[in-house]
Order: sequence, then structure tokens, then C-alpha cells
Amino acid sequence: MKRKQGLRLRASINGYDIKKNTGFNLEISIWNLHSFKIDKMKKLISILLICLTANLIFAQLETEIADLFEEKENRPGGIIGVFEDGKIEFQKAYGLANLDYYIPITSKTVFDVGSIGKQFTAACIFLLEQQGKLSIDDPIQKFLPEMPVFQEEVVNIRNLLNHTSGFRDYVEITAYAGIPFENIFTEEMGLDIMTRQKERSFPPGQQHMYNNGGYLLLAIIIRRVAGESIGTFAQKHIFEPLGMQSTFILENPNRIVKNSATGYTPLTDSTYQKKHFYNIALGGDGQVYTTFEDLLLWDNNFYDHQVGGQALYDRQHERGILNNGDTIEYAGGLFIQENNGQRVVQHTGSWGGFRAVLWRLPSLKKTLVVLANTPDFLNGPKFFGLLDLMIPKEEAKQKTKEIERPTNTPKLTTQQLQKHTGLFAVKDQPHLRLQNKLKNDTLTITQLWDEQEYQLIPSSENEFFRKDRPMVKCTFDKQTGAPVIVNEIFEVWQTERVDAYHSRANLEEYIGEYHSVEVGVTYAIQVEAKQLVVLRNNEKIKNLLPVSEDVFGNQIQGYQFIREEGKINSFMIQDRRIRNLQFSKMNN
Repeated sequence: MKRKQGLRLRASINGYDIKKNTGFNLEISIWNLHSFKIDKMKKLISILLICLTANLIFAQLETEIADLFEEKENRPGGIIGVFEDGKIEFQKAYGLANLDYYIPITSKTVFDVGSIGKQFTAACIFLLEQQGKLSIDDPIQKFLPEMPVFQEEVVNIRNLLNHTSGFRDYVEITAYAGIPFENIFTEEMGLDIMTRQKERSFPPGQQHMYNNGGYLLLAIIIRRVAGESIGTFAQKHIFEPLGMQSTFILENPNRIVKNSATGYTPLTDSTYQKKHFYNIALGGDGQVYTTFEDLLLWDNNFYDHQVGGQALYDRQHERGILNNGDTIEYAGGLFIQENNGQRVVQHTGSWGGFRAVLWRLPSLKKTLVVLANTPDFLNGPKFFGLLDLMIPKEEAKQKTKEIERPTNTPKLTTQQLQKHTGLFAVKDQPHLRLQNKLKNDTLTITQLWDEQEYQLIPSSENEFFRKDRPMVKCTFDKQTGAPVIVNEIFEVWQTERVDAYHSRANLEEYIGEYHSVEVGVTYAIQVEAKQLVVLRNNEKIKNLLPVSEDVFGNQIQGYQFIREEGKINSFMIQDRRIRNLQFSKMNN
């Protein structure tokens, strides 16, 4: 039988030593029994009650988490934990860190935490600012003179930190080029992609669009300002001062990593293959390797400010502001949001086979941590189920009640809900369409590109949130009824009402070869089984479905064809992290 690993709490009252562990064992060593008095007995009983209560809470949490997560043998998995008041309140590991050697996951297992690493990059920038070596309002060309300037627009370091630069994402461009992520990839290669872009997605400061490329540029700025790589700088100024002995930024793909997990992806319900990108060995947007135990030390820094002081804390929580004055939910490598009435400071990571979650609830001094080496370990329902467990039941119940039906919000009539129904297209991404309908007096939205349907709960006549994900907000324009949707990574969909489209397009006129200088690749558009298909290097990579006139889509990616004098001469790719990426027709 497996012995459950638990946490141990020790308390001392004038010679009385109390230990608590999660196996429900209490040990009392009485050193001076003859001096024991009633007041000390009261204190001891009080401590015992606290310990017993903590035990019961731990056991309840373990039971509830067990209901969400099934323990499976001989498979990759992850570790789930809760920090509270600067200590590990709960931890449970599932599965194997390495399938080749059947090595189990523990609290000391080293994981790639993906984009959680962005908060360390931001911290390095802020520490350099404290040293007087840069200002986050400096134009980036001060340090990156090779970066293009679009239409005399100024992009500053703050824009990179807040994902408001408008630059295209080098990771997306790499994917369009068909370059495998298993290939060797360096800072110089990423910078080359960023510098050869002929256009930006939007003017700097106009909107927020999550961008790995911006954080790669921050790492290069750190190298040029500090005279050393981001990995070396972070080691000296963050990891070592905090005692994070197992944490580093991967800059050498051949580095030996003790106690490391391997990333995997499922092939079937029971078989896996490796998906671990060692060769993208550069810092900035990710590549931070760390452990569950080390993350506690980093989490504590948000309370005790050991590194960077209050100034670092303030900078990391300073949310970005757009040109129009709107405040976004992204700050210094952190999302600052609200969930079930609680302020949340969070970031997640997804890279190769790894998935990571670091969600802090400051008012409760609690942090949820999930580190996994396979994407099937944590899905949406499990994730939000874990979040619900973080909030005390009575408090969560009250908050939910307040959100779902505020006292000043009337119950909406069918007529009021009906004006929010219809067909809507996302502006700048016309291949994305939403179908809003009423079902059993409940407003529902169906994302037509992936057939995902979800219910909306009103918080006022024109404001709603997703029932299954309260952090996703939806506000309807009072005049047009068109929704504006803000999802959990703060991607804003501005929409407009459109008519249904019944395609009568002549697919033959789209056939041809199209080249992109910015991507460095040629795509071929052909017709197969009465459907447009996209080929790269003679390999079919996508099927395209008609969405509207000259607009085709495949899931979240859209192809918008452009005509000149009535003939197709190019197309632009639109997706969640890139706008207007042009491919020109060859021999046109």
C-alpha cells in the first residue's frame, strides 16, 4: 500500500511540541508535564483544534481533487499543489516523469513551465530599470536598431511587456514556414524573423495581442543592456537570491537536467510519444525549467518582496493601458483578472507536451500550481474545478449568488434576450462567425468554426459572462446588439451583425501558387473534392471552407483573398496572433 505523502506542521507551547501530518497523526512530546497549567492547556487545545481543522481541510481537498483526477499507472501525469500563507498546504503527484525508466513525478521533478517564464523575463527588465540601465518607456530601437519602424510609429519596451506592440509572433511565422520545433532555433533566428516583417498587425498601443516575439525581443534587450544572457542575469538576480536551486532558463540544448520530466503527447488512450523541444534553447518567452518546490519560493516573493522590493511588485502588477485609455488585464508577465469574485493574478504555460498553471488569489494568500508533462492531464472542466476548490465554500456561494443575480438586475425577458440573437462576424478575423440563439430562455453562443456552444448568464441587460467560464465576459452593443467578447487570455472580439452566406464561388479562380517574403515559403492552393486545399512543399496542410465572399477558414485560421481588377492576386492570413500576413500570387 502506498503511503500518502503529507505536510507537517509543528507548534510549540512552553515545552509542548505538536506535530501535524496529513495522515491524521498527532504527536505530543511533553517535556515539562509538572509545570503544565490550565491556561497552557487552553492554548494547547486551541493549537490542537487548528491542527485537526487543517487536517480535515487537507483530507477534504484531497478527496475532492481525487474526484477530478484519476490516478493512472505507467503514464505521464503531473503534480497539483496549493500554497497558502507561504507554505505548501497541499500536494499530490500523479504518473511518471519519464516513461523510459518509470521515474515517478515528485515535488522535486523539473518541468518546462512554458509561458509562465514570461513573468521572470519581465522581472529582469524591471530590475534593470531599478539599476538605471533602461526605462520601460525607451523606444526599442535604442537597443534593437535593426527592428523596422512602421509608419514612424514608436514601439517602446512597455509595449513589448504588455503585448501591445503590434509585432507579429515569430512562433506563428515559424509554424507557417513548416519549420519543426524539434529543429535547432536560436535568438538570432528569431530576431531575423522579426526584422524581416514588412507590416505589423496593428499600430502600437491600439490593442492587446499575446505575442511570444515581443518577449524574445525583451531577452535580447537584456543581453545587450546587461552584457550577459537572460539566463545568467536571472540566475544572479532572481533564482540564486531566492534559493531556487533547481530553476534555470534553458540556453544550452545539451544541458544535463537532473530530476527532469520529459514532455509527452498522447497517441491513443494508453500510448504516448515524446514531445519535448530541447532545441529551442533561448529565453524570454519561455524555456524556464523549475520545480513545484522552487515555485513556492518565487510565489513568496510576491508577499515578502525579498527580490526587487515593493518597486518590483508594483511594476509587475501595473496593467497596460491602450491608446484609447482602456486598461487591459495584462501586466508585467501576469494576467490580473477576477474569477468568482476573487482577484486572480495568473499565468499559464503550454509548450511541447508540458502544461503549467500558476494562479494566485492574493486576498486568500493561496496559489494553485499544476505542473504536467502531458496535455491530457488537465482539461478545462478539471481546471475550473480546481479553481472552485481554492475558494471557501460559503464565500464562493455568496460570490456566485452576487454575480448571477445582483439585487439591482432584473430578470431579463425573452424579448430583451432576443435582440442579442443573430449571426455575427469577428472584425479583423472575418472567418470567425458566432451564432447567437435562445434555448429554453437562455442565451447561447455557438462558435461556427469549431461548433463549440456555451451559455451566457446576464449580469445586466447588456452584460453577460460564460456560465462555464465566468472570466469570459460578453457585452452587447445597445444599438446593434453585436457582442464584444473578452476571453480568459484577454483576446477581445469586436463583432458586427452579418447575413448568412451561401457560397456560389468558382473555386477554380483561387488556384495558384502564392509566396510570402515574410515567411519565406510558397503555398499552393488547389481544388480537391470540390473544396479548396492548401499545400506546402507538395504536402496538404489544410482544407478551407467558405465563410463569406473571398473568405475561407480552417478552425481559428482564415484566408482572405484579395482581388485586383476582379482577379485574385493575393491572400492574407488572419489568426489569433497575426493579422494581414500576405501571400502574393506568382506569375500573376
